[in-house]
Amino acid sequence: MQFSLQAPSAGTHPFTLGFAFRAGDVPAGQVPVLSIAQSQCVVKNRWPDGSAKFAVVSGRCSLQANQASTLSFTAQAPTAAATDLGLAELKATGLSASIDAGSLGSAAWSGSDWDSPFLAWVAGPEMSSWIYRKPVGSDAHLVAWLEVRLYAGGAVEVLPWIENGYIRVAGSTNKSASYNFSLGGSSRFSRSIDLPHHCRTPLLDGAGLSHWLGSDPQVSVRHEPLYLQSTRLVPSYSATVPATAAAVARLPATFTPLQLGGFTAGMSTAGYQPTIGLLPEWDVLYFCTEAPGLWAGLQRNGYSAGRWSIHYRDEKTNRPLLFSSYPKTSLNASTTDDHPVAGSGTAAPAWAISHHPSVGFLAYLVSGRWFFMEQLQFAATYNYLNNVDGGPYPNRNGSAGLFKSNAGANTVRGAAWAVRTLAQAASLTPDADTALRAELIRSLEANIDFNHATFVAQPNHPFGIVTPYGDAYGTATDGKVTEAAWMQDFYTAAYGYTLAMNPSISEAARTRLGEFFAWKARSIVGRFGGTGASEWLYRDAGVYNMVVALVDLPDWDGGKGPWPASMGALYDATFSAGLPGPRSEGDLRGGNYPESTSYWGNLQPALAYAVEHGASGAQAAYDRMRAASNWGQIATDFNANPVWSVRPRR
Repeated sequence: MQFSLQAPSAGTHPFTLGFAFRAGDVPAGQVPVLSIAQSQCVVKNRWPDGSAKFAVVSGRCSLQANQASTLSFTAQAPTAAATDLGLAELKATGLSASIDAGSLGSAAWSGSDWDSPFLAWVAGPEMSSWIYRKPVGSDAHLVAWLEVRLYAGGAVEVLPWIENGYIRVAGSTNKSASYNFSLGGSSRFSRSIDLPHHCRTPLLDGAGLSHWLGSDPQVSVRHEPLYLQSTRLVPSYSATVPATAAAVARLPATFTPLQLGGFTAGMSTAGYQPTIGLLPEWDVLYFCTEAPGLWAGLQRNGYSAGRWSIHYRDEKTNRPLLFSSYPKTSLNASTTDDHPVAGSGTAAPAWAISHHPSVGFLAYLVSGRWFFMEQLQFAATYNYLNNVDGGPYPNRNGSAGLFKSNAGANTVRGAAWAVRTLAQAASLTPDADTALRAELIRSLEANIDFNHATFVAQPNHPFGIVTPYGDAYGTATDGKVTEAAWMQDFYTAAYGYTLAMNPSISEAARTRLGEFFAWKARSIVGRFGGTGASEWLYRDAGVYNMVVALVDLPDWDGGKGPWPASMGALYDATFSAGLPGPRSEGDLRGGNYPESTSYWGNLQPALAYAVEHGASGAQAAYDRMRAASNWGQIATDFNANPVWSVRPRR
């Protein structure tokens, strides 16, 4: 339980970061205590056993210029705390701040304005943080936001951002203006921005991650990668990426509003994208390389996520929406024709559920910034809004928030990534944020219950294939169903990751999740069989398409099929035009092997979680793959493209 701090100048510098704890390391009834006196740890989440899960950690640390200082935690019984920094101390700094948007208006804070924060985010004797908001002038949509951090000793840090998005307020359109941010009477930011509807962006320009009333101490943070992976809130990775790798060079060294950063310009573009995976490339690098700039780079990409029109804030609460408040509302089809306000003007890039990356999650986990926590919540709630609310077709079942694998708005992969995002949001929404946290957990449990009822509680496909969205890779009358194996692998991985994160769902739901994953893992484990006629040969596990049923319209809903007798039958049907090579032991082949971006890469997280959760036959399958004489080729290529290098947790 440790991390390191570094700064370019010597001195006693203020700092704040997020820190995740492994279940049980800080037991229920105890608190994490840092190894320096001038520090605090504010626990935001606890594991189901009551031990600390996540905390916002702050303090002041004496640092030498460009030398890392390592700080560690111990678990202790709570003691009487010093007095928290309050609003009186904040006002005593003489702080003033303003956001000006030209003809659109302005928002300003000084003096007694600081007495009325939107909410108090962190309270402590070393750092207290508040969130402020004001409409920009009389504009009905544009809102100025601040997170203000006050440190013991008087240092003040401010993150300002603008947001343009409500659910029901009419007249939603882009807000183009010259935006200016002033702090303490000094201009800190000035740039023309054309902010599309339902987008937001920090008012930053350059290398800084925030603005400081005085000088920016430029403290950088480095978590211990193996410990963070051991929490299981993130996958475990095998890659070792050189500091000179192209993936590292892609990390943004600066930020400008609405920049693309590390994202792909067209989110729904076909083929490999470094953003697609359980975590995107810039997050994975945090665990796989010792290059500098990782902590800042992944936060800049976190800020960039504001460029998508996914920020539907409930104007009644000024928070991301509660599903139960909008059971029939949909950006897609609605059974009651209930839609959020339509936007106009400059269009933002299209968000694609089927390809969307994890946004805000790791940035929040390592920084503790409220902005990133809400970014994750906005992604999860937008995915809900984008689904059909009900009707005769696959749907979300009103406020239950289902992401069915055969819903055309999702596709199998879209349902996988939506559940991944939902599980992340359910796991890290603060325990005190009771209303939204409860909704996210209910939705996650609804998805678990639906899958368990469909595929486990009744007999269903014997080889772990969830319902595809039609016969997308075959024809309606060819006597079989052809499915993308890699989509099924994404779905397996997403539920394996969810099980590993151990979200605070009910014990009954946790049991059903484990049982569903054990069933779903058959789809990856079954592709690592031997040379027998009833088996799928492991050498050909990394396929693009696979036959998953031997009739045109099998019954998935009722589980009746009819289903194939063996994986060997599916193997023969998949390669009916001729085997890719001898049905014998040998090297891994096909699927663009040995590229780390290939279908062999895509399957790694599914197989890794099958091993980690003890799925039947998974360890033997994993060992068979790694024993192949050419396994080292793809293992080496993961060091260039690490997104798919997920391994079983050791």
